[in-house]
Amino acid sequence: MTNITINGKIITVLEKKFEDKKTVYAQFLMESESKGIEIIKVKITNEADISKLEKDLVVSVPVTMAAINGNLYYSQSDNIKFHKEIK
Repeated sequence: MTNITINGKIITVLEKKFEDKKTVYAQFLMESESKGIEIIKVKITNEADISKLEKDLVVSVPVTMAAINGNLYYSQSDNIKFHKEIK
């Protein structure tokens, strides 16, 4: 079994509402030589983790991925691990 984890500092926490349903995303910056800088958006599915999310926290988020029309979508698959920031 393969496990995918996104590790990094949260650059922002987004809340979106659609038809009275709230969805929360954590966004991360990723640098690569081929694409430059891109934003990775992870849908947070664990209600207990949502209240702990803040900008600039360093976290590890286990995710599942879906590829739809050439785009990658990430959703939380297990509890977030919160780390102390290394300076």
